[in-house]
Amino acid sequence: MLAYSALGFHFQLATGLGILKLFQVALRFIKYRSNNLADGLICRPVDKVSKRRTAILALVYAFLATAFGIYKAAQIPEVKKVMIPIQDLQRSWEGARIVQISDIHLGPTVGWTKLNAIVDVINSLRPDIVVVTGDLVDGSMRLLEDAVSPLTRVRSKYGNFFVTGNHEYYTGDVDNWLIKLEYELGFKPLHNSNVKVIPEEGDESDEICVAGTDDIDADLLGYTGHGFNINGALHSCDDTKPVIVLAHQPKAAKALLQSQYRVDLVLAGHTHGGQFFPVLIGVYLVNPFFSGLYQYGRSHVYVSTGTQYWGVPLRLGSSMEITEITLHRATE
Repeated sequence: MLAYSALGFHFQLATGLGILKLFQVALRFIKYRSNNLADGLICRPVDKVSKRRTAILALVYAFLATAFGIYKAAQIPEVKKVMIPIQDLQRSWEGARIVQISDIHLGPTVGWTKLNAIVDVINSLRPDIVVVTGDLVDGSMRLLEDAVSPLTRVRSKYGNFFVTGNHEYYTGDVDNWLIKLEYELGFKPLHNSNVKVIPEEGDESDEICVAGTDDIDADLLGYTGHGFNINGALHSCDDTKPVIVLAHQPKAAKALLQSQYRVDLVLAGHTHGGQFFPVLIGVYLVNPFFSGLYQYGRSHVYVSTGTQYWGVPLRLGSSMEITEITLHRATE
């Protein structure tokens, strides 16, 4: 934790120095363009005093930004409530609640204590379905099997589901994790597959198809037996009934929405909402969906900002969330 916090401090120090340097350049440009500008202290040539002042200001910024970011990252994630309209949703599903968690990154700085608190919040919401949209772990099953154990306490009415994120593949232990999740932790992996979920008060005509895809990085890594396969995930879903898909990355969400298959809602994560400034600017630019709810034709995409963080224990300009999604019937 100390090492990652120090890394975050250095990152913010570089950011502070960069911002102040840009500010100085802007002031010089203004002075150059305005002959009538008073020759004040702030516009003098840079000397040792101004360099020392810049360094002090950057250190103050870095300390305050890092302290605030660490404080935010140490809090229990907020519950974000979202209502999403679904075409052809049967009355038996009206008001059904899906709780989504994503990007927990169990590993060096996120462990049993934080996950246990997250599970307490999930169970307090009394969900109908619970989904994990990838990046649950940052290590092998041998190293993290105790840390992940609170997931055995997750309770839902119709089932708990999981899809891989890129970090599951980085562990090199994804197959063992999928076995662990299904047979010990109570989460059904949707490995380019789907399940038909029928409400207690309904029959097969009321079913919704809950599908999931492997993360797109499985293809880049050439991971045997894994890969982003839209056809495998959706070919057996009934296109006259609602289809909800779990896919870790927003790029995968876009590919799903542009496919030949019916997709009413994609639940994704991966971006962390940028996690902290100024990284969030780059994350925003490279992803088709950044955070929150998007409408895409008659479909929707929801991108979680993540339930914890990756690496640096910092949240600055973003928040952590446990998402409670309420389904309701779309009006024409």
